[in-house]
Amino acid sequence: MERSMSEGRFLIYTIAAVMFFMLIHLYHSDLSPYLNPENYIAIHTILEFFSIAVSFSIFSYGWKLFGFTKSRKILMLSFLFFIVGVLDLLHTVTFKGMPFFITESSIAKATWFWVAARVAESLLIVLVLILPERQLKMDSRRICLALCTIVLGTIMYMIFRYEQSLPLLVIEGEGTTLLKNVIEYGVGFLHFISIVISLYFYHEGKDGQHLYVALAFTFLFLSELVFTIYQSVYDIDNFTGHLYKAAGYFFIMRGFYFSTIADDSFFTGPREKVWSQPEEMIQSHYGIIFRLTKQGNDFIHKIVGGGLLEDLGFTPNEINGKTLKEFLPEKAGRVEKYYECVWKNNEKIVFDIEIGGNTYAISLMPVLNNGEVVEIAGAVMGIVKHSRLDRCSRSTKANAL
Repeated sequence: MERSMSEGRFLIYTIAAVMFFMLIHLYHSDLSPYLNPENYIAIHTILEFFSIAVSFSIFSYGWKLFGFTKSRKILMLSFLFFIVGVLDLLHTVTFKGMPFFITESSIAKATWFWVAARVAESLLIVLVLILPERQLKMDSRRICLALCTIVLGTIMYMIFRYEQSLPLLVIEGEGTTLLKNVIEYGVGFLHFISIVISLYFYHEGKDGQHLYVALAFTFLFLSELVFTIYQSVYDIDNFTGHLYKAAGYFFIMRGFYFSTIADDSFFTGPREKVWSQPEEMIQSHYGIIFRLTKQGNDFIHKIVGGGLLEDLGFTPNEINGKTLKEFLPEKAGRVEKYYECVWKNNEKIVFDIEIGGNTYAISLMPVLNNGEVVEIAGAVMGIVKHSRLDRCSRSTKANAL
């Protein structure tokens, strides 16, 4: 399975999502009779349980992974989805027509749990995206779990206890209220900010996983728009909104779950641990460590670190997201044949090239996922001349004497 999304696929998915949104709205009256309200509760439960399963799987995997990485972003991401998963679960079990749970199910309770989940989701996701990554010194998982439990308990108590006193968000048969629409538009705006941030990250690093994240929030953004126009919790618009939400969570799983969590070095094979070395070690390496991804027929470079880059007269911005033809055209034809061989044949290759009168050794190794090559790990080292090596050897002997 391909792990990276291309710009073309991103555009196709986005256009398809918008077109589907417009068609549903255009043929609303023709499609409505096909949605039987008696079946809607089951459909709603299935769609919601998909996103709930995604939320709790990210939380549980992130909880385990934090013990190894101490990553602040993984900690935030885990408890973000813990909060959202619990609130979505409460929204589902209190949806109008569901069996008795603490109190009778109602539109008011379900909608308030929905709004609480969406506000928490949109705010915390923006924080996860913009806050810089760093390692935490202490294990704060249990503290975070206790705080989240208190927050969730407070929200539950307020909604169950004061349901009748809370402002109306939906009037069945008439539609959403002004307050509901303002909240949904605010959530939609935050999702739009998440799209912009994700696309910016993609522009900087050309990592296709950021396109998955941007696509996820595109679906969630459209979902929020739908939830401002439905008139009944059983109508085609409400169904469409939940469908878009499920699609959004699928791409969240694809973008966040597999790239941020499942790619961690502690849960991958030896050949997939190539990026697990500490950043300090990589930056102090007197060579160049880089990686390659394939988009269409092109191999895209990304510099990880190394001191040799400056000696060759390049900066990371001149190489990141570029093909070899763009920054080293005279060597592209020969070197890309080696890239293609590693990608197609799953082979390790070491070869040398000459740049500016100096000879450099390049080693390439495939990085696998489910038995398929998904990246190439590369390293460049300068080849030391024998005369210099002889001098070094003589100096060592002299010091020993």
